Formats: sequence, structure tokens, C-alpha cells
Amino acid sequence: MKHSLLFLAFCALFLSSCGSVTVLRTKELKEASESSAASINKRVDSLMLVIDSMKFEQNRSLFRLKADFADLNSGVNFQGYRTEARMEEINFRLDRILGAVQQRSVVTASSAAATSSNRKTEPERNQEMESLYNASRADYLRGEYAIAYNGFKQIYDLLGTGELAENSLYWMGMCMLDVGRADNAETLFLSLLEKFPQSPKVCTVLFKLAGMAEEDKKTNEQRIYLQRLLGTPHCITSNEFQRAADILQNSN
Repeated sequence: MKHSLLFLAFCALFLSSCGSVTVLRTKELKEASESSAASINKRVDSLMLVIDSMKFEQNRSLFRLKADFADLNSGVNFQGYRTEARMEEINFRLDRILGAVQQRSVVTASSAAATSSNRKTEPERNQEMESLYNASRADYLRGEYAIAYNGFKQIYDLLGTGELAENSLYWMGMCMLDVGRADNAETLFLSLLEKFPQSPKVCTVLFKLAGMAEEDKKTNEQRIYLQRLLGTPHCITSNEFQRAADILQNSN
């Protein structure tokens, strides 16, 4: 009996000790967990501060880049305007020089041709003009519009009438049109209509003038040229006649 009481007392003491240890251990684990969580939160806060600082620097860098790009773009545009203005000035001077050179060359060529033509028969003269015309056409097809224009102009100035003169005047207009000088081309085309009203080129010229008017959004002028084409008797069999009729029909 005595031994039993001692055993029970020992068990009670043992269980009491275990309970105390468990409570103590639980408290230690809880404190460790709370300390670890606080440490993690502190590190997270520190990282967030670093991220915010990086974002701020990035935004500031982007702002600087945008400002630098705007300044650079403004400078490039300014230089572009200066270059464009300079090119326009150069083109203007070149046009004046080219005009003077062309005028001298035409006068020289006309004088030389007039002198030599007195010693040549008409077939020889026609053959010479035909060769010049073919050479000018070849220059045009190669894109040498200035050279081609001079050749056609010499033929037109020397002959004045006839098929070669008609065709040369037409190709002078085409040279101007291909170099972007629509006003000069229009003047030459209108001159052809006036001086050679029976020329087969009239149909093509009227259609081209209508197209130029359309590009300039001059609807009334376009209609006038197309109607004039349809009213020209020798254009009835031309390719431009049906095309003009279709355009007028679709525009109604």
C-alpha cells in the first residue's frame, strides 16, 4: 500500500512536470514565431521601400528620357526645316541656271541647225530630226527627263509643225509631269490642244488633263475635259473614249 501511494505521487509529480514543460515550450514556440513574423514583416517593409525607391528612380529616368527625346526631336525637325529651305533655295538657283543653259543651247542649236539645214535636203533634215527624236525617247525611257526634254524642245523649236513637232510637244509635257511640275505640263498640253487640234495625241492629252484635275480635286474641270474628249470626233475609236464615258457615267 505504501509503495502504491509512492508510485501515484511520483506519477502525479511527473505529469505536473511534463505539463509545465509543455506550457513553457509552447510559450517559447509562440514567442519565436512572433519574433520570426516580426522579422519577416520588417524585411518585407524594407524591400517595399527599396522597390518604391527603384520605381521613383525609374520614373524620373523615363521623364528625363522623354524630355531628352523631345529636345532631340525638336532639334531634328528644326534641322529638317533648315535643310528643306536650303534645298528649295538650291533648286530655285539650279532652275534659273538650267533655264539659262537651256535657252543658250536652244539658240545655239537652232542657229547651227538653221545654217546646216540650208545645205541639207529635206529627207536628210527629216532623218536628222527622226534620229534626235528616237534618242530623246530613249533618254525619257531611262528616266533622263531633263536631257529628253531638251531634245524634244529642239525638235519642236526647229520644226514647229508636223507629226514630229506634235509628238515632241506631247513628250515635253510628259517630261514635266514626271518630274512633278504639273503646272508646266498642263501649259504644254493645252498648247498642244490649241496648235494641233487634229493630232491623235489630243485624246490622250484630254484624258491626262482630266486625271490631273481629279488629283487636284477640280471636279468641274475634270468633267469638262472628259466631255470635250467625248465630243472630239477622231477620239471615238480611241481607248480613252470608253474610259472617259465610264468615268462620267459612274460619277453621276
